[in-house]
Amino acid sequence: MSEAATADDWRRLVFDETVAGFLLVDKSGKIVGANAWARRMFGFVAEAEIVGLPLSLLLPGASPVAGGSDLGLQGLRRDGARFPVDTHFSSLARDGATILLATIVDLRETNAEEAALIARAEELERVNERLARFAFVASQDLQEPLRKIAVFGDLMEEAILRRDTDEILRANEVMRLSALRARALVQDLLSFSRIVNDELELASLDLRAAIELALAALSQTIAETRARVEIDLPDVAIEADATQFQRLVQNILANAIKYRKPGLPATIDVRAFRDENSLCLAIADEGIGFEAQYAHKIFEPLKQLHSKVDYPGSGVGLAICKAIADRHGWRLSVEAQPDVGATFFIALPLRDAS
Repeated sequence: MSEAATADDWRRLVFDETVAGFLLVDKSGKIVGANAWARRMFGFVAEAEIVGLPLSLLLPGASPVAGGSDLGLQGLRRDGARFPVDTHFSSLARDGATILLATIVDLRETNAEEAALIARAEELERVNERLARFAFVASQDLQEPLRKIAVFGDLMEEAILRRDTDEILRANEVMRLSALRARALVQDLLSFSRIVNDELELASLDLRAAIELALAALSQTIAETRARVEIDLPDVAIEADATQFQRLVQNILANAIKYRKPGLPATIDVRAFRDENSLCLAIADEGIGFEAQYAHKIFEPLKQLHSKVDYPGSGVGLAICKAIADRHGWRLSVEAQPDVGATFFIALPLRDAS
């Protein structure tokens, strides 16, 4: 193969494989060449099908002048469908002949990419707001155990000087519990940060199998508390990050077990039903419940509606559930009544169902 032929082959390869539509147009305004991208764009397969057609047929209103551009034109496909394009014209000269090159960009893909970038930027903004809010609340909550450590450290020092063993032991216990509380808050902050920052690994999940994995993770707690869990789920697939979905369900189940009525085992009912174009997963318990007016606050980070003495914890579990639901675009809500129980609803789009 000659060097000239090799160069022509390379030029043709670049012409065909570039991710933009190229049309070669002669002085009469007719198309004399088209790369593969342009043919796909306008609905043609073979180059012979498009060669000879007037440019004005595919790009109505175009002004084919070298160095000119037509922005926001409507391209016309072979099947009659219209689509937005930007077109730039340049001249090519070879062996004394001049031809016009039309470079065409399909704005449908560009607009889709821009929309994806905007959506990602908005998601990052929401993530940063959640993290900032959580960090602020956590920093406020951290002051309590740190203050206790400082105060009881001074009391312990005085007790040591007095050789007051009982006071030394009491101060030491308060400091130990305060340190554990501070560590738990820091761990919760890190956990919340990972939930809102980690890349989602979406996959098709069997709903029943995913719920059973969450139950398996709580099997020891369920056995120790003699909790009763009833499941009534359809054979359906959802699209979700498997780890995060399991965490969401597990946190809600753990919440139901924790806030059971004193002296009674938790009774939990897990069901799913269709709601328009989505599947609604409902997790209901017969626990202590809460006033309906506080339903909007229960998902706030570090928010606890009940006594920390009777129900110890950091108040992060349901905030993590809300963050997971938000990241997936799901709707998480709750209904409750005091001494009746609470029902959590997760509305998520269906991927497949039978």
